[in-house]
Amino acid sequence: MTSHTKKWKSAKREEVAKLAKEYPFIAVATLEKLPSRIIAVLRKRLHGEATIIVAKTRVIKKALEEAGIKDEKLNTEVNKSVAVIFSKKNPFELFSFVKKNKGEAFAKTGDIADNDILVQAGDTGLPPGPALSTLKAAGLQVKMAGPTISVSADKVVTKKGDSVTKEVADVLSKLNIKPMRVGMKIIGVLDKNENCYYSGLALDVDEEELFNKFVLAYGQAFNLAVNAEYYTDATIETILIKAQREAKALNDSLNSGKEEVKVETTEVKEESKGENSEAPAQ
Repeated sequence: MTSHTKKWKSAKREEVAKLAKEYPFIAVATLEKLPSRIIAVLRKRLHGEATIIVAKTRVIKKALEEAGIKDEKLNTEVNKSVAVIFSKKNPFELFSFVKKNKGEAFAKTGDIADNDILVQAGDTGLPPGPALSTLKAAGLQVKMAGPTISVSADKVVTKKGDSVTKEVADVLSKLNIKPMRVGMKIIGVLDKNENCYYSGLALDVDEEELFNKFVLAYGQAFNLAVNAEYYTDATIETILIKAQREAKALNDSLNSGKEEVKVETTEVKEESKGENSEAPAQ
């Protein structure tokens, strides 16, 4: 048994060291409260782009050392229950992918609700007995509907941000409701090419907010370039249209001024003629 364990550890260490040399990005992720099925789903979805390795921390640390990975921040995070992800995706893409690929899970006592947890009205399929008391303990309005218990009205049993009580956890389990979203959480990623370590906090970017900021910045830069007549492929057409419009407006203004002058001159001549025609009569 001991011999087999040593052989397994040696093989795993060699595998990790080999991957650490091959892949440009190395991530460390926590496995806390993570069901093994979630890891299996991630492995399948990342196939060809990343490899997830779960092993003893001492094996991982030894393998990284053999591969020449000496980043202190990365090595410090390799403790307790972690997985190492060897990736071709850059740190931001990998973090975003892992964050989005979560699975459903039952709520446990003390879990913090990401959203309101709702139990909808309807037949529970549970027979009368102890289940009746369990449902009532969670604050549900219940009644008998034939041979089974029915929930009379929709009920939010835990609000967003609140912790799940034991009574609610028991009810959700009995009703087969999985309100929690669980997934692997990346602690940090090492970019070998840049020799740069990114913490999970730095990688946790709101993509929609970031996109809107880029759109706003582009619009402001574009307007500034057009008004400053800074010629680029993006601004030249707008600058020419603006110049043509301003030139037309100027031309219209000048022509309008000339017409006014002609009218005034004509009126003066007519008055002069009138005065001269009256002179002989005197």
